[in-house]
Amino acid sequence: MRAIRIECNLDSIREDPRVQASLSCISWDYRSTLDIIDGNLRLLVECITTGNPPPPPNFSVEGITMIEILETWTARNLTHHLVVVEFSSDLIGKYFDSNELAFVSGTNLTKNGLIIQLVGKQTAIMEFLNAIREAINVERVTTGKGGEGMIERGPSIQQFRVIKTAFDNGWYDVPKGISIRDLADKVGLSKSSVAEQLVRAENNIVGNFLENSR
Repeated sequence: MRAIRIECNLDSIREDPRVQASLSCISWDYRSTLDIIDGNLRLLVECITTGNPPPPPNFSVEGITMIEILETWTARNLTHHLVVVEFSSDLIGKYFDSNELAFVSGTNLTKNGLIIQLVGKQTAIMEFLNAIREAINVERVTTGKGGEGMIERGPSIQQFRVIKTAFDNGWYDVPKGISIRDLADKVGLSKSSVAEQLVRAENNIVGNFLENSR
């Protein structure tokens, strides 16, 4: 059984009508798989909002349909909605019909982007991954290893964006081609946040390099 994590930056998928329809909510978090009906995949999803309701039942956009809102509750000024969402067979349902592929916890859509975590046969995973890459821009793919389960290897989406912008603009040149202030302006973060993201990304990259060199 293989495990894979697919990450897509929000900037690369923002124009997708399905993403646009979801952006009024804070997050959409996968909870469980309910059923496959006529090839259409039904998922139980927790949708979090600041008070505005999620799209209503029967709302549909390009292969995704809101089926039912099962429960709503409020905690810490946030409203949580437990909803049933259906993905058409043509969209992604057909990749799960053989029971060789399954979503796992950690799959979500937030303001940071889309994360899809899957387990299944390698052939089923690769078929799904290739289809996703044809539809949207995939930023990063990581995998599980041995008995460690699903683990994140390498920089996060934001760390990747920061370190790539730094590299492209000469941060690692001698002398440096960009200041920390200008780099912060380019990525829209504070100087302290950029410095932190760079250190975290570099730590991941160097750590993986040393581990693979043993």
